[in-house]
Amino acid sequence: MQTEVRAQLDLDHFVAHEYPKVVAAVGLITGDRQGAADAVQDAILGYISSPPKQPVKNVAAWITVVASNRVRDAYRRQGAEQRALAKLGHVDEGVDDVVESLDIDVKNALMQLPTQQRQVATLHYLLDQSVETIAEGLGVSEGTVKTQLHRARKALAARLRKEDHHD
Repeated sequence: MQTEVRAQLDLDHFVAHEYPKVVAAVGLITGDRQGAADAVQDAILGYISSPPKQPVKNVAAWITVVASNRVRDAYRRQGAEQRALAKLGHVDEGVDDVVESLDIDVKNALMQLPTQQRQVATLHYLLDQSVETIAEGLGVSEGTVKTQLHRARKALAARLRKEDHHD
């Protein structure tokens, strides 16, 4: 029973303090801000209705990973039609605030990264998640996360240096 109370408190804290940031992170990871809000809400419902078997150390990271995977899976199933429909929806102001706080060149550079690099970079830098937490959430080794972060940093640095020279 105490585990259920702890999970509810963690979820309450997530909704009150981290929701817009996670929706923005999922939007950056997937390139679909409207789909991100829907996926985060679906992930929250999944967390409530069928909690993970193992205790979740970081609800925001868990929901970010689950929501990102749901958006990616939806793209695989629905293809171009889903992408077109996702662009028609309303975006929450809190989500826009988080995304808009990023430099336009940084956003563009992030969107050009391969999905896994974009995912780990967003989790690490936007949500301040540790390598260990990201690895646990994605179900990969810490070495894989470190490799993807290294590649993402290298690609972002090259892209941002290139943008600086165009000004």
